[in-house]
Amino acid sequence: MTIKQYRLVKYSMDKNSAILLAEFPANLKIDLAVAREIVGDRLDFLKDEKHYVIIDVSNVREITLEAKEYMQRPDPGQKNILGAAFVGTNPLSVLFANIFVKTRKTFQAKFFTNKDDAYDWIIEHRRKVNGKISLPIV
Repeated sequence: MTIKQYRLVKYSMDKNSAILLAEFPANLKIDLAVAREIVGDRLDFLKDEKHYVIIDVSNVREITLEAKEYMQRPDPGQKNILGAAFVGTNPLSVLFANIFVKTRKTFQAKFFTNKDDAYDWIIEHRRKVNGKISLPIV
């Protein structure tokens, strides 16, 4: 398992699954500067490789319009993402995740209430596209 704690996000990846997990600190408020930092940290952690990601948004309490728009852009907000599963455990996180699940993007995304279901979906989704895109090994 490779883990790196950045200032505003913890990224971890099991070398066997090659699926990135993103977790945020409690009561995170995402403005444009925070969004840029989180995206930059993701690209740094993965050395700019394509990847599947599970994003636990349970601790996100607010996101500004500018931050949302930045994270919805193909580059850099969605850069290198092949599929995304969002996990949320409260009503606000459901709203936050749905912003991204329903956004126009080049990959599939889905919302879950627990990480196990999110992980299973990512594995199945990756199986469907396996052979078309090579997976990074971190």
